[in-house]
Amino acid sequence: MRAALARGASVASVSRRGKPVASVSPPLDRAEWISADVQDSAALQNAMKGADAVISCLGAFGSNEFMRRVNGEQNEKIISAAAAGGVERFVYISAAPFGPIEKLIPGYFEGKRAAEAAVSKHFGDRGTVIQPGMVYGTRHVSKHVSIPLGIIGWPMSIFFQSSPVRGLANTLGRWGLLLVPPSSVEEVASTAVAAALGTNAENGGNSGAGGSQNAGQSGSAVALGWERIKQIAHSVEMSSVPAVTLFWDGGCPLCRREIGFYQRLDTKKRVNWVDIHESPSALEPHGVTVDKAMSLIHAVDNQGNLQVGVPAFLAVWEQLPYWNILPPILRRLPFAIPAIDAAYGFWARRRLQLTGRVHALGGSSPCRK
Repeated sequence: MRAALARGASVASVSRRGKPVASVSPPLDRAEWISADVQDSAALQNAMKGADAVISCLGAFGSNEFMRRVNGEQNEKIISAAAAGGVERFVYISAAPFGPIEKLIPGYFEGKRAAEAAVSKHFGDRGTVIQPGMVYGTRHVSKHVSIPLGIIGWPMSIFFQSSPVRGLANTLGRWGLLLVPPSSVEEVASTAVAAALGTNAENGGNSGAGGSQNAGQSGSAVALGWERIKQIAHSVEMSSVPAVTLFWDGGCPLCRREIGFYQRLDTKKRVNWVDIHESPSALEPHGVTVDKAMSLIHAVDNQGNLQVGVPAFLAVWEQLPYWNILPPILRRLPFAIPAIDAAYGFWARRRLQLTGRVHALGGSSPCRK
């Protein structure tokens, strides 16, 4: 949803619960949350009314019968309802072929393949099937419990993409499918949104788990494996405007050290770094005076939402590798953000004195180092 909202799309989330597990923060507060049961075809069609595209990420683990029903039959109902409702494009988040693993949990993969066939049947090449391996990100188990799967998934992805591992995978036949590199939830989301917006035009590619299958063939959905997922996600990132603008004080030596560290991590240019020491009036269009800007750090996302203090840091951390696992965790720990914000406020109110820049408020002055 964040990826779609960042691209300027109007977004609605349809689920049985309707509302998300936890409270939403910008930009998710701009999405529409709809409650509908997959068993109710009329409710599904009504929820999809007027939609240009639908992305289904419905899936589950359990008994083989349960997985066939959820991954297959229920997705088929969603696909059928979308087609009946005149939806132009359909994107289905499926799973990569996993060789021998498929025999251990046949219901899971049989359901997935049945749903893939339904996408081709109802949407042809206007449908997209995304086939990632393991998808890693922060899994929200409950309102207060999150599991940062990126701690495992990111190193695995790097290792499995290495030349020796890819070479080994190519020699192992079906067993090599076990070495499909994981994809981040952000990569899958970017690819899904690109497909939903009709911007993932295929120009061929390798078939199999890594490339694209049936690309452009009439009557067949476009299938995207892990390589194309990463390629499309990278292309989207490189063409996207920064997700957040951070206004920081370049005249503060401690701030320069910290921001410099963040900037080195921002290889994808997801943050626009504005030095208010050099541009004191940069925040004035947002109603923030120079004194306020120097007192607390500020950030503005690409939708114009202003964040102050620790929320500004969270907005930046969400865009940085490694650090992006922290915001979801902190938001679900009771009193964590207020406590950190209080500590930051204590430091922020004294940093000019501590760095010898008491004259910075109300006018710029050189930093005494």
